[in-house]
Amino acid sequence: MSNCTKKIAAGGAAVIGALMLSGCSAKLPFVQSAPNFDSTYKVCADIVYDDLTAKADVTRKGASEWVFSFTEPKQLNGVTLSMNAEGWSAKLGGLEFSAKDSEVYTLIPEVIGGSIDALTTFTEEDFTVEDGVLTADAEFEGKKVTVTAKERSGELISLKCPYHKLSVNFSGQQAYTPRDPSLGGLVTEEAE
Repeated sequence: MSNCTKKIAAGGAAVIGALMLSGCSAKLPFVQSAPNFDSTYKVCADIVYDDLTAKADVTRKGASEWVFSFTEPKQLNGVTLSMNAEGWSAKLGGLEFSAKDSEVYTLIPEVIGGSIDALTTFTEEDFTVEDGVLTADAEFEGKKVTVTAKERSGELISLKCPYHKLSVNFSGQQAYTPRDPSLGGLVTEEAE
């Protein structure tokens, strides 16, 4: 090893050692930058709300624009709740029905979507990082919601809201790109 390489390695080791000995808190500034939470994606959500257990394929189409396609329990299988700036819509196959704000089935997506959307305004100082996991304490209507995600990618891991007895585990997150209607063909919610 050349002298220059040895000096660089020794300098790097000294900096790492100084940081380790300094007792600094594990705030996000040690990371290049916070992940982009203002992206579009699909993710599977295992939801526990009090005594209700459900599973949904969740799509974030944009700011305050979410689609929850429930697959479990069997009573909810096939129900799709969509939230956007105009409010809620609910479908079961070709049937549309009303879904009022703050009912149990709309409250769950509201807490999830609203809390995750809040992360888009957070700065690096609002996150803590430990063992490659980002943690942020958001709020939904004044109630604490803790969201965790992978440090580098921002891929969602979990969401917990003790006040609403809500716990969500996320898996299989992947980028979402809406179909371009100019390419032809019928575009439906299910096809997207």
